[in-house]
Formats: sequence, structure tokens, C-alpha cells
Amino acid sequence: MAGTTRRNKNIGLLFMALGIVVYIATVVYFNFTQDDAFITFRYASNFLNGNGLVYNIGERVEGYTNFLWLLLMITGKLAGFEFVLFSRILGVLSGVGTIIFTYLIGIKIFERSSIYPGLGAFLLGTFLPLGYWSAAGLETAAFSLMTIAAIYYYLNRSFATLILLVLATLFRPEGGLVCMVIIAFDIISKKSFTGYALTILAGYGILLLPYLIFKLYYFETLLPNPFYAKTAFDLRQLINGLEYSWLMFWHYLGGGIFIVPFLIYYKKWTAEIKALASFLLIYILYVIIIGGDVLKVHRFFIPLFPVITLVTLYGLAVLIRKRIVFWGSLAILLAWQLYIPYDHIRTYHVAEKALNVKMNKTIDNLLAIDKSNFSIAVSTIGIVGYRLQGHTVIDLLGLTDSTVARHPEKPIKELKTTWKEEKYNSEYILSRQPDYILFSTEFKPSAPAEKALFLYSKFLDFYRTIGFYFDGVLHAIFKRYYNITGNITRNIDPEFVQEYYDGIIKWNDKDFDIAIRHFEKALQICPEPKYPYLYYLIADANRQKNDFETAYYMLNFVTRLDTLIFEAYKDLYLYEKVIIKNPEKADFYHKKVAQLAPSYIPRLEYLGETVQINFYPEAGDSIR
Repeated sequence: MAGTTRRNKNIGLLFMALGIVVYIATVVYFNFTQDDAFITFRYASNFLNGNGLVYNIGERVEGYTNFLWLLLMITGKLAGFEFVLFSRILGVLSGVGTIIFTYLIGIKIFERSSIYPGLGAFLLGTFLPLGYWSAAGLETAAFSLMTIAAIYYYLNRSFATLILLVLATLFRPEGGLVCMVIIAFDIISKKSFTGYALTILAGYGILLLPYLIFKLYYFETLLPNPFYAKTAFDLRQLINGLEYSWLMFWHYLGGGIFIVPFLIYYKKWTAEIKALASFLLIYILYVIIIGGDVLKVHRFFIPLFPVITLVTLYGLAVLIRKRIVFWGSLAILLAWQLYIPYDHIRTYHVAEKALNVKMNKTIDNLLAIDKSNFSIAVSTIGIVGYRLQGHTVIDLLGLTDSTVARHPEKPIKELKTTWKEEKYNSEYILSRQPDYILFSTEFKPSAPAEKALFLYSKFLDFYRTIGFYFDGVLHAIFKRYYNITGNITRNIDPEFVQEYYDGIIKWNDKDFDIAIRHFEKALQICPEPKYPYLYYLIADANRQKNDFETAYYMLNFVTRLDTLIFEAYKDLYLYEKVIIKNPEKADFYHKKVAQLAPSYIPRLEYLGETVQINFYPEAGDSIR
């Protein structure tokens, strides 16, 4: 009997080790650094440079939610590590620790089996989001480790729970929720306020008091700024939370089917299982109430995955007695959680890496042509802010800007969006007169904060695009050419920006006739002076329809209307050089492009020597 137990324990340990191996392989496969991680890195850099815990020098805004992770990044840098490498090392170690503590909790709840704990650890190691987020530069895996470790020590009635709850809270504010669940469950299950619960609660408050005092003194608020930027507590937020949670249920619980055995046998739940179930229920409700996460690869559920794995396995173990049926069910569960969410995760992974590359190259090009201490407003501030150390970087979404987060403009229902961050203050943004404004999708406004700028004639009149050519596409960033004067007021009909946006979407779909109708409708709505890019877009749509005569006429009209539209000059250069063969005019337009967008000249000259009569193919790609 002892030999069988020892053998089963060894098998369980082997499963756990295999889970760690699979987890490490997942980390390597999804190797990337998420854009938001660079927000923390910028705070750490500013602190190390003697500027304090600030995002922009002189602005005390708590634009992070991971205080302890930030301190670790500072410590790692002082020890000689680069931020990205050190964050990956800590993240991977935290993921391994999470798997180990899942195994330890498994031993606690599966008293009669030495294999099940290992199976639970193995299943967790195959959860793709755990590996996805561990090396992404964020505190996700570290918070998960503190959470599951706190639960483990609570099940053992250890006071180590107190320290782990404090650490969890310093990693993320949700640590307070974990503490609340543990204390509440202890009181309800014991039917009294035990000395253990009182000690944990009192110690938790005492140990965190200095941190809270620091926040009040330094930032003059207890809640981090992203809380104000992201939360609204309205019906839309609730719907977002339900959709976010349902996706997790579908990807990892088969829409709830895999957890049914666990729910059916609720009468057989032990005290430990009830504790896990309580934590699972309350945390899921919390995720729903706050509207889920803007990052769609199940990040907010990482601390729950160990519990989800264990309770699902517990249900199967209780329900299924035949060994072959149990292992078959386990194989189905494993295949489901590897296959069903893969395309979803892969899609976001590709998009995240592409964003990193695009933003890095955009900043490379911008720094090459502008050596000044320019300011920039941007909707994805991570890499941009980190690369532009010392520059003022204004967050259009308000994560690191308290004015946008706490004093947003009233929402405009006509500004349709799929973004979770819906707060903006365009009047404030324009009042700061950033030298550049960079949209996540460049020429096309996507986020509400980007679309809202188009409701102000001050933006339409004072900002024009410059372009950088790389990776086969012309990329755009808005540049302010003149100081904004006079009152900044919203004076454009919201229908204008929607027609403009819909036109670009149809342009991208190569449905040029419908795109032109949208642009013409936007022109009708737009007050004088008309937004010149609408004429340029109509010209380009006609070019792609092979109506060169109309396109040529409209391009000339654009340059008479506005002398800062470099896209029109680059197109006219190629018309004059390739089609009309007028070298004098071509040279004039070449000089205009060199003046407005000098970094595009090598590409322009290449096209001038290589394109055929049908004109160059990527003209207008700056609006993709």
C-alpha cells in the first residue's frame, strides 16, 4: 500500500513537472512585452533619474496599479538588469510558483489521491494565457502567485496568509478583494469572528497604513488614476464584463459544461472546496462589475485559473468512477482548452507584437526628424512614453492624466466604438497644444478620445499629417503647425466624424464608390473651412478607380485649399513625373514633400523611377 502511494505521488510530481515544462514552452512561444508594461518602466526610469514617481516630470499622477511591481523594476535596474528582461524573469518564476502552489492546494483537497494534485498542476501549466501573460512585462503572474499562495496558507490556518495578502494588494488593488473574501468566508464558515480572522484583518490594515498615507500625501488620492479612467459603473460596462467573462467560460469551461460535475455534487463539498468556490464566485462577479479588461486574453482571470482547474478536476473525480471514462474526459478537457481559444489568443498576440513594432519604428522616424523637446498626445502610451524619456507624453485615454480621467467630457452616443476606454477631454488636450498627436490606427480615428478631437475645428484647422514609410506602408502622425488661439469649443456635428470614419473603413475595403459617398456627406456636414483631407481621400478613391483625370483635378484643388497636405504633393509629383512628364512641376512637388515630410523622400524617389502608368500601388496607405 505504501509503495502504491509513493508511486502515485511520484506520478503526480511528474505531471506537475510536465505542466511546468509545457508552461515554459508557452512562455517562449508567446514571447512579447505588452505595451502597458512600458508605463511602469517609464515611472521606474523617472524615479531612478531623480524625478520622483511620475509619468511626466512635475505631474504627480498614479498612472499605475502595480506599486510593488514598480518597486521591483526599480530594484532590478539598480542591480544591473534591463526592465524587459527582469520583468520576464520575475514573471516566469511567478508562473512556476503558481503551478507549484496549485499542486499544494491539490494535496489539501484531494486527500485520498496523490495523482490528482499533479494533474491539477499539469492542467494549469497548459493554460495558454498563463504563459502568455507571464513574460509580458506586467505584474499579472506575480499577483496570481501571491493570491493562490494566500489561499493555500489560509486553508492551513497559517498567519503567512497576512503577509501574502499585503503583498498581493501591493501588486494589484484586487488584493483587497482577496482579503475581503477570505475574512468573510472565515466568519461565515466559523459562524463567529475568530481570533485568526481578527488578526489577519487588523494586521492587514496596520501593514498597509504607511502605503495609504504615502498615496494620500504624494498623489492626494487613495484610488489609482486608471480606476477613474476605466470605470463608469453603467449598463455598458456591465455588458462588457458579461461578454468578457462569457468568453472565458466558453474557452476554458466549454460554456460551463466542464464545471457542471462540480456544481452537481455541491453537497459533497469540503470546507476547502467551499473556500475555493466562494473566492471563484465573488471574483468573477467583481470582474463582471468592473467591465472586464481592455486586454482580451483573459488577463483578469489568471488568478482564478488555479482554482478553476482544481474545482473542475474535483468535479470530474467525484462524478466519474470508471478510470477510462475519467481519463477520456480529462483528455477532452485538455484538448478543448488548447484548441478552442488558440485562434483568439494568437490573433491578439500578432496584433500586440505588430503594435510594438509599429510604435517603435514610428518613434525612431520621429526622433530622426525632430531633435526638439517636443510634446505628444497618444492613445497607446506604453512604448511611445518609454521611448520618449523627458518628453511630455499626454495620454488621450487618461490612464496617466488625472484631468482626462476625473474630468472627462460628457459622452457622445453618436461616437460608436468597441473600445473599453471611453473617457476623453479633447478641449483639455487641445489646450495643452501637443506638438504631435498619434492615433493607434494613425490616420483613422478609432478610440472615442481620437474621434472626439474631430469635433473641434481647432484640431481640424491646426493639425496636419506627416508620414513615415516602413514595412511597405505609409504611416501617419498629426503635427501641429501653428499655435492654437481663441476659444477651444466643440463645434462639429458628431455625424461628421462618423461619416469620415465609415468612409475610411469602406476605402480600406476597396469599396470606393460608397467611400466617396461617405466623404461627400462628411463635406456637407463640415463647416467652413472644409477639412482638406476629405478632398484628398475622394481624389485617392478616384485614382484607385482609374479615374486619373478627376483625381488629378482634385489633388490640385487640395493644394490650392491647403498648402500642408503632403499626401497631395507626393501624388502630384508622381502624376507629373510618370503620367504628364512635366519635370519642372515634378521638381516643385518634390520640394514640397521634402519640406513637409522629409523622411518620405527616399520612397518617393524610388517610386518616381519604378512605377508604371497605372500609378503607385500604396498611394493612400497612410489611412489604413
